[in-house]
Amino acid sequence: MNLFKKTINQYLIFLVLFLPIMIALDYLLVNHLVYREIDELLLDERKRIDYGLQKDGAVLSSYYLYRIEPIAADNFRPEEFRDTLFFEPYANGNIPYRTYTFRSSVDSQPVEITLKHVLLDINGLIWWILASNGVILLLLYGGLYYIDRNIYQWAWSPFFENLAKLEKYNVAQKEPIRLKKTKTSEFETLNKVIETLIDQIKNDFKNLKEFNENISHEIQTPLATIRNKVVLLLGSDNLDPKEIQNVNTIYQETNKLSKIGKSLILISRIENLEFKRLERIDVRDIIENILGNMEEIINFKHLEVSKDLDTVTLECDHILADILFTNLIKNAVQHNKEGGTISMVLDNDIFEITNTGEVSDIPTEKLFSRFQKGTSQKDSLGLGLAINQKICEIYGFRLDYVRTGGIHTFSLFFNP
Repeated sequence: MNLFKKTINQYLIFLVLFLPIMIALDYLLVNHLVYREIDELLLDERKRIDYGLQKDGAVLSSYYLYRIEPIAADNFRPEEFRDTLFFEPYANGNIPYRTYTFRSSVDSQPVEITLKHVLLDINGLIWWILASNGVILLLLYGGLYYIDRNIYQWAWSPFFENLAKLEKYNVAQKEPIRLKKTKTSEFETLNKVIETLIDQIKNDFKNLKEFNENISHEIQTPLATIRNKVVLLLGSDNLDPKEIQNVNTIYQETNKLSKIGKSLILISRIENLEFKRLERIDVRDIIENILGNMEEIINFKHLEVSKDLDTVTLECDHILADILFTNLIKNAVQHNKEGGTISMVLDNDIFEITNTGEVSDIPTEKLFSRFQKGTSQKDSLGLGLAINQKICEIYGFRLDYVRTGGIHTFSLFFNP
């Protein structure tokens, strides 16, 4: 839900909650005003009657006069306002009245005088007031909707234009991002913060890229030198079996360190989106080529490979695609048992590879973490699936893993 709808919904919620309060206040206010006006009118009429009694000794004729009753001198009854109903022939029904009863005297005779005044149709009046207020509220809501929509489109247009630029921005591009200037101080402050952050990110990205390049060059060269020297030592006739074993361990660990360095650099390059080339690749050709390259080790382990491969094309970087499928197939071959099986299925939606292997108790969700090994093999780095996961994140693929005993299945969904 965007900001405009949220704002309008808050207005609507306020009006819905405010309406019952407004109804109650209108009822109380109108009721109070009507009764006050009628009571004041009856009190003024009493003053006029009292004035006539004092001046002429007679009760003046009055439209509000209801009755005059003689009472005993010791009969004390306080003044009283009351609501009552009187039958009116013209209406053929009862009509609500407001009465006011007070004491006075006519020719020294104590009397009780009652005045009456018809009550207005308060309920009808209140409904008319509520109807008019409802129309006003609807007009108010419509006005707020119109004003907010225009403000949303006008005042926020620089924000959305800059947001579109940020969505398309690539930290690897050389051109600096140019955000639209605005007279709104909050947006200008936001633009300055964004530009500062982008500059920091670009500097960090540049430094990280240079670091990766330096690591790739400066570490791989000494490692290659170490391997060459170790090979020379292994060819020497002056080493006893224990020394040969130690030198061989150095050679293996050096190779392992080199592979780790290359794998971590590859993950970093993938995360930095350095593989930007998009081309249409034939997945079946890639798989067939990988199987051809691994034919010797497949035959050596006496693996039975079955495949059902459709012609499928994907739009991605050819290098990353080759790494992705190589890791999956290599994983099925490397972690398979002697005389095991590999089954592959490929169609437009999924590539699924199933292989036999050791029974593993490692949680499946941890296999995609770095340096997490699925088996106890020493030559496994535990980085292949982490690399695959990064490649899938770039192209929107999904990689799932399921195992049932010694049966392991990786499913690569192209359109999750």
